[in-house]
Amino acid sequence: MSQDRLQVTPENTAHIELSVRNTGAVVDSFALSVLGEAANWAVCEPSALSLFPGQSGTAHVVARPPMHPSVRSGPVPFAVRIASSEDPAGSVVEEGVLDVAAVTHVTAELSPRTGRARGRRASKHRLAVDNRGNTPALVRLAGTDEADLVEVTVRPRELEIAAGSAAFANVRVRAERRFWRGPSLTHRFQVVAHPLGAQAEPPDADLAEHPHGSGAAEHPYGEGVADPPRRPGAAAPPNRAEAAAQQHGAAPVWMDGTLLQEAVIPGWLPKAVALTAAGAVAAAALWFAVLRPVVRDAATSAGTAAAQQELNRALQSGAGAGGAGAGGAGAGAAAASASPAAQSSPTPSPAPGSSGAAAKRKIALPPPAPFAQSLDKANPTMTTPAKHELAITDLVLQNPAGDTGTLTVSRAGQVLVTTRLENFRDYDLHFVTAITVPAGESVRFAVRCQNSGGKACTPVVLISGMSDTIAF
Repeated sequence: MSQDRLQVTPENTAHIELSVRNTGAVVDSFALSVLGEAANWAVCEPSALSLFPGQSGTAHVVARPPMHPSVRSGPVPFAVRIASSEDPAGSVVEEGVLDVAAVTHVTAELSPRTGRARGRRASKHRLAVDNRGNTPALVRLAGTDEADLVEVTVRPRELEIAAGSAAFANVRVRAERRFWRGPSLTHRFQVVAHPLGAQAEPPDADLAEHPHGSGAAEHPYGEGVADPPRRPGAAAPPNRAEAAAQQHGAAPVWMDGTLLQEAVIPGWLPKAVALTAAGAVAAAALWFAVLRPVVRDAATSAGTAAAQQELNRALQSGAGAGGAGAGGAGAGAAAASASPAAQSSPTPSPAPGSSGAAAKRKIALPPPAPFAQSLDKANPTMTTPAKHELAITDLVLQNPAGDTGTLTVSRAGQVLVTTRLENFRDYDLHFVTAITVPAGESVRFAVRCQNSGGKACTPVVLISGMSDTIAF
């Protein structure tokens, strides 16, 4: 090989000349191949040489390392094997070293790009920094706003990122001033990720003590140039190490962001207050115009019903007292017939109205009550109790086993419903005009089973409606 050590930069091509001589006595073909870690990104061109005895040929080792974290910076040993097809035992291997340069390649992303905050509250963002280079990178982070309307805070201020890795930082953006009403304001800001890079020379002792230099000759922005004006909290200008990093290609990455500042009083609040007030007025009007009269009438009706019950109890008590008085009068008449002196005593007349108290007594009957009863083969009949009347409004026919036959429901011998069992599993019947069953009459349930094999039929009829008491 023309040289056994060569400097190579990722994404760039380097060449090493290789001279091959056929020292044999016959025509031979030589296969050229690269061995070692560099075999993934280095080749021999051409990959084979055919030489006459004593003839020499030239080939090249072409190395082009990719920009990938798997290709680390530093020395990478390699070898080139020249394999003879005529004399395999005479194959030779030449070794060398490729020095892969360290390259810092940093990308960054701000999420979300647009934040929202009300008043002077801060919007929160997430900064992701990826090191796509082949060497660890130290990245300095800072936020800025050219209009000086927002305060951008980045934590942490520096990230040390290994090759092929990512690191994260938190960004808080807060407006300098608040406003109470009006449309939202848009503030633009920037976050910069400045890779210091592995190729930048570290500062010396004097630079560590005075990071921005002690004289105009050491100023990072050039000789005799003063620092640009910056507000408190803004990022400091780069020192000589950062300037050296920029010169070696570690350019800063700028990310644009937006803060959408909203008014302290949101625009929907006055509308919500107006709607709430209107709802309160409507509720008050509804109470005084509709609900209050209804409640008052209900209370009056309840009071009237209570007074009527008290009056009925009083009438019943008065009827009992009148009966007792009549018994006393009869006893007085008997005493008068036994004593002559008593015959001359006048007979007391009954109290007015006591004789008609029993006629005026009102008998209060209980209101109708709902009822429900099931009829089956074990309980096929339902009879109306004495002094009651049943009003049937619903019939529910159930055939859960899928039996075959005929089901009949009748009242006092009159057929109400008849149907085939195989035509239904659940069959609901609702009557607009209720079926009346007077006291003493019965509703009967009958089944004519036609199942094969003698299987028993198990249908059920649920009867429901209202039970009315017609007398005591």
